Amino acid sequence: MVRRDFLNRTLLGAGAALLKMPAPAFAKDTYTGYAGVGDYARSNGDPLAVVEAGHRLRDGYSEAAIRSAADDGERFDLIVVGGGLSGLSAAYYFQKATGGSKRCLILENHAMFGGHCKQNEFVVDGYRLMGPQASNDFGVPRAGSGNQMDELFTELNIPREYAWAEWNPKLEALRIARDNYSHMDGISDTQVDVGYCFGGKWLHNIFANDLAGAPFSDAVKRDLMKWRTTTGGSEQVQRHLDSITYQQYIEGELGLSPEVTKFATPVVGLICGASPDAVCARAAHTLVRPFNTRPGISFPGGNTTFARHLVKALIPDTMLGPAGFASVLTSSVDFKTLDRKDQPTRIRLNATVVRIEERNGGVAVTYEYGGKLYRSEGRTAVAASAGWNNRRTIANLPEKVRAAYDEFQYAPALSVNVALRNWKFLYKLRAPAVRYFEGGFGWSCNIRQSMVAGTFAPPLDPEKPIVLTFYSGVHDAVKPAKEQGEAGRKRLLATSYAEYERQILGQMKFLFEDAGFRAPRDVAGIVLNRWGHARVLQPPGFYYGVNGKASPRQVVEAGFGRIAIAHSELNGHQNTTGALAQGKRAAEEILAIR
Repeated sequence: MVRRDFLNRTLLGAGAALLKMPAPAFAKDTYTGYAGVGDYARSNGDPLAVVEAGHRLRDGYSEAAIRSAADDGERFDLIVVGGGLSGLSAAYYFQKATGGSKRCLILENHAMFGGHCKQNEFVVDGYRLMGPQASNDFGVPRAGSGNQMDELFTELNIPREYAWAEWNPKLEALRIARDNYSHMDGISDTQVDVGYCFGGKWLHNIFANDLAGAPFSDAVKRDLMKWRTTTGGSEQVQRHLDSITYQQYIEGELGLSPEVTKFATPVVGLICGASPDAVCARAAHTLVRPFNTRPGISFPGGNTTFARHLVKALIPDTMLGPAGFASVLTSSVDFKTLDRKDQPTRIRLNATVVRIEERNGGVAVTYEYGGKLYRSEGRTAVAASAGWNNRRTIANLPEKVRAAYDEFQYAPALSVNVALRNWKFLYKLRAPAVRYFEGGFGWSCNIRQSMVAGTFAPPLDPEKPIVLTFYSGVHDAVKPAKEQGEAGRKRLLATSYAEYERQILGQMKFLFEDAGFRAPRDVAGIVLNRWGHARVLQPPGFYYGVNGKASPRQVVEAGFGRIAIAHSELNGHQNTTGALAQGKRAAEEILAIR
């Protein structure tokens, strides 16, 4: 152990003590690190146990081992592989259509359901705080619009109006975002306050101020403003954008400066998984929003709330406490209710599926659970885990589906939630959201105005605790998309928790020390959420195919036999709406099987 790791681990232990929680057992796991408190404390991103199980799957189980798996004696009408939003959605629509009369098993490899819809929780100085692990941001559907989200809001009793933490009226006002994305592309600094740090010099809301004072030439400023207003396009335009990279579009077709590409790279790298020279313009172009776009909103733990509402609908007594939105949002999960034999839907956590195969007129699913292999039998199955997982677990894939899956490549991402005892330094800088260009770790971070519900009422006061969230892609420019994903994943997996903690605190010192930030005093805890396969990469041709051939996602979506395939990357951009839609489609396919 080098001296800096010892010092950083000592600091983390002190932070955990401040939270009145035990420090993590670093001797056993220097990778996962501190994971917060509450239901999600054993499931921050892909923790070490999940990574190790995934690597065992990657390396392959012997045929003899799979055939020797113990029959668990279970028989189901539907087995759903993956307890993320797509899988939960498939189970929900299946049970809705059958009146809850069928038996459904959901197998999930994490210690908590939700997939990327999970949260980090802290208790700091008596305040309960939440931050999103990954999936975040939603729009409220218009009542009566009839789309899937409108129907789900009604069926799951999700409210469409919310209360928000109140600002101290004695303080000078700040425009604080209610999500973690609004500040990223610069467009929303017309509506929320964003501080931009250029080499230690702070500017504010640069796009709202026509880039006045920003360290760009007049020509680059004109190009950046033009870039921010280039949106929309017909279906024909979208097909064309799918055939070129985003860099080709910016510099070749729009004729803009390479400085525009450079400015766009961090947000494209996060949302699309690779740099603009490697992803199709169709994918990246959707990130550019009109100036009049309303900033998004977020539940306290991100889109965790959608997953919790689906589970509540499937297993009503799984959330402790009274019924209602506040209870689903904040109550603890009664884990022993998830896998009871006497209920229509069961959720088995910490179960890593290693084989899905059609067998004897049905489906057999083999999974690792508690260090042993078991097999469940089902009439049908939905493969709702990520594509990289499906292509290894589904036996006898049709050749065209296997070939399509071979074209799917993935990129990692890292999100970090830092629990602060106060954020006076951000208030002093007038920067509740920050975008920066130097320092070494990440490129943006922000605090949010939190939603409040029931007894959950975090403060919005610079003197009191809050969560500061960093989202960061892990990519390398000037490489093909696949190589960027592989290199980034290796770097993500090889970096210790202590080293990331050192980088994060160093970045915060660089940005905020002059405004009074002091890590030992102001930081109460840090949770990392590592996602090795966070984003499906979208090179040219991903959406509409190449040379007249169907795109890989269209081929995979078709499924086969008694196995339906549903995961959000089949939409391209992975988001809540897409995941829910994929689950519904898969349920409908399963219900049509005779």
